Amino acid sequence: MSLPVAAHRLLLVAVVAVGLAVGLAGCAVLPANDDRSASSAVPLDRSGVLNRAIAPQREAHPGLSGIYPLGSPLDAFAARMLMLRAAEHSLDLQYYIWRNDLTGALLFDALREAADRGVRVRLLLDDQNTSGLDEVLTALNGHANIEVRLFNPYAGRSARALQFVSDFSRLNRRMHNKSLTVDNQITLIGGRNMGDAYFGATDEVVFADMDVLAVGPVVGEVSDDFDRYWAAVSSYPAERLLPTAAPDPLAALAALAVVADRAARFADTPAASDPMHGKPWGSARGQERARRRSRVASCRLRKLPVS
Repeated sequence: MSLPVAAHRLLLVAVVAVGLAVGLAGCAVLPANDDRSASSAVPLDRSGVLNRAIAPQREAHPGLSGIYPLGSPLDAFAARMLMLRAAEHSLDLQYYIWRNDLTGALLFDALREAADRGVRVRLLLDDQNTSGLDEVLTALNGHANIEVRLFNPYAGRSARALQFVSDFSRLNRRMHNKSLTVDNQITLIGGRNMGDAYFGATDEVVFADMDVLAVGPVVGEVSDDFDRYWAAVSSYPAERLLPTAAPDPLAALAALAVVADRAARFADTPAASDPMHGKPWGSARGQERARRRSRVASCRLRKLPVS
């Protein structure tokens, strides 16, 4: 049975429109990726705070690496925050996903605070999951002590699904590595990305994952692996892909983290709703209020004008 003429025309128009959209998406071209700044893991500093904490165990077990498993999502979040706050020289972070939600905003701002202390920050994110993060990443990358790179990025910042179809062989190659290394002294690796679903801070989907803290020779191996990805031809400096930020975007990022922090504290107070019943991030109602406040702050940041 043949289609009516009107339906046939409508189908033809739809096919042509999809074809044009895929074609236009395929025309997007990545910028040149030469003349990038070169950097590598910092040398070990035997006088730092972390070294003084680790030294007794290292001296008692020469040549060996030590690990500490982090099964609890709350412990995993706390460990990350403590590591970011303890950094004195460098932070190297490599992640597949980083959400701009309650916990993600707090961790983003912890990077800013570390950079304000003079810590060199290198942040490498897979570009597959950075939708909605352009302003935040631009703000961070604008800090004198922070450099952001995107792995195997999309050529355009919109129409990603169409780009994925038109450039499948390249864009299907993603970076699932997850590591956080402080001062080349201690590293955290494992299955968790950055976001509420990985730290038990939501009543929605929660992932059951495992991380390990590690010290000793293995840290150097993780740092070497990070350096290889950082220098890879597929890792693009963020400023070559992202829009130019509005004036003082870091202030907006800091304001977002303040609101997120207050929201998290509010979720853990009796005034928020019922008792916690053992939930590390508060009751369901308190969590929802925290998420709502964080979303409002995040929207304020996303509405910053770009030039």
